[in-house]
Amino acid sequence: MTKQDFINLGGKEWNNHGKERVYITAAIYKEHFHAASALSDKSNKFFYDCQAKALMRSYKGKKPTVEFQY
Repeated sequence: MTKQDFINLGGKEWNNHGKERVYITAAIYKEHFHAASALSDKSNKFFYDCQAKALMRSYKGKKPTVEFQY
């Protein structure tokens, strides 16, 4: 998947200090990536990192981990 694919799913583009990401909600993540229903936006941040070409998840502000590599 590409940056545009995540935007088309309803993601929000974010650029800051050379970092380029597209954030998606937990609902989008669950619907399109068949995730566990216990995931929420309260404790998780989901984003596509354009440089790493990976969908990543950060849990409670911790270091993001790769969920899917493209």
